[in-house]
Amino acid sequence: MSSIVYQSKKSLTHHRLFKGLPAYFGGKRKLLPWIFGHLAQHIPPSQWPSLRFLDLFMGGGSVSLFAKAQGFAAVLSNDLSPRCEIIANALLANHHQPLTRTDLLQFVQNTVEFDHPGSIETELSTSVFSTRHAQWLDRVRGWADVQDNPTKAALWRLMLWHLAHRFVCFPTSLGSSNRPFAEALDGMRSWDELNPKRYTDGSLNELLKPATKQIVTVRRNLNHSIFAGGPTTFSRLDALDCLQQTPADVVFMDPPYAGTLSYESKLKVLDEILGVQTPMQTSTFTHATEDLHQLCEAAQNVPNWILTYGNHQLTLENLVALVKEHAGDRTVVGFAKSYKHLSHVSQRTQNQELLVLALNG
Repeated sequence: MSSIVYQSKKSLTHHRLFKGLPAYFGGKRKLLPWIFGHLAQHIPPSQWPSLRFLDLFMGGGSVSLFAKAQGFAAVLSNDLSPRCEIIANALLANHHQPLTRTDLLQFVQNTVEFDHPGSIETELSTSVFSTRHAQWLDRVRGWADVQDNPTKAALWRLMLWHLAHRFVCFPTSLGSSNRPFAEALDGMRSWDELNPKRYTDGSLNELLKPATKQIVTVRRNLNHSIFAGGPTTFSRLDALDCLQQTPADVVFMDPPYAGTLSYESKLKVLDEILGVQTPMQTSTFTHATEDLHQLCEAAQNVPNWILTYGNHQLTLENLVALVKEHAGDRTVVGFAKSYKHLSHVSQRTQNQELLVLALNG
């Protein structure tokens, strides 16, 4: 597969390369041309195939997948959360195994035995999902659990992740505000009581699609994100330990922003659906900006740094000054861009994404 041109001004939100990636808080998908475009002004893309790229806080995987498409010599992804390992195994380390029509047919016809009702139906039906949607999720998770091929198992678990978002009115309502729609689907609430906005923004149309049609669509989307590339690895290390243990030429650092959402609590319901045990201890990076000093100190063995951050508690000038304290002889440049991660729910009009590069030579 040919890479996406990094200079492209076109939004990458709907590019087929990213269709296999699930929705993720704080994702950088829309910002990739901006980030890699600035990198290219200092390190020509012709040099990228000789460089090892470390994505220190992988999250939803968009940066790692983009780096893989750009032909870096190796993509080294890291995140403490086991949910991220699903993406890594299904898409990043997967260079040639799609979900085939045969796989889908075997699933539809499967006779996997699991306790009925399953745990998703028991714990989350009506409160989060309609009963029929919860039953489908239990079925997909049961099918993922019995796969002998680890790549196929990861793909089916990523299928489960996508369906969980498709079976609520909009992705941000997972585990929070989908109950009225689940009750309407289960016949426990009148459709007239629902927010009329959901009739006009297309949310309900998606929610009412047959589950089998949703599964076919997700399979196709997953396969768009599977392509050949250089070696890719995934680790679940503390960020500071990873920097000391992982040889790299470029490190992308996108730590949780101080004063923003706690991923561990916000994604608790998703982790329950996926069947992963994510530690509930909140990342220290969400508490204070002082931890950025430790991060930069730990990155001394990596020649080139890319750091992204929000402007909730730091200005661009503050962040540039902080990086310069630790950058040594590296050239430090900074940029800011108006940006909302969740534009449909955010009320902040002054949100900015901050980008600081500290580059060798």
